Amino acid sequence: MPLRRIEIERRDAKPIVVLTNDMTRSAVAIAALYKARWQIELLFRWIKQHLELSQFLGYNHNAIQLQIIAAMIAYLLLRLAAHTHALKLPALRLAELVRAALFVRKAIANLHTPPPVNPGKRSPPSPNQPEFCYA
Repeated sequence: MPLRRIEIERRDAKPIVVLTNDMTRSAVAIAALYKARWQIELLFRWIKQHLELSQFLGYNHNAIQLQIIAAMIAYLLLRLAAHTHALKLPALRLAELVRAALFVRKAIANLHTPPPVNPGKRSPPSPNQPEFCYA
């Protein structure tokens, strides 16, 4: 199989060498295709790091697509909450805090503040929150 070697110059780094079997496109077009493909690889790396999708729950096209969409919605909701409450937390730290306090009634703006060490007296329960009595 005949191959073609293309060297892609970069401004601030070493050049990239690409091997291709496409003999019809120009070197500039192949470099643009490589750059577009690299953007896809960067997107998948970002998804793995920020959306914590290291393993998929399903293996067909629909299951993978639904899991990625659900993770992106969760990420966007976290970023919107951070922007609304002017939080300066990194995305991963905010996700950890929300995950830890998911079933605790606490304002999003106070997620990063630790609870009081020894509260003097118990605060009265919210009228919207049920209270359990143990016998």
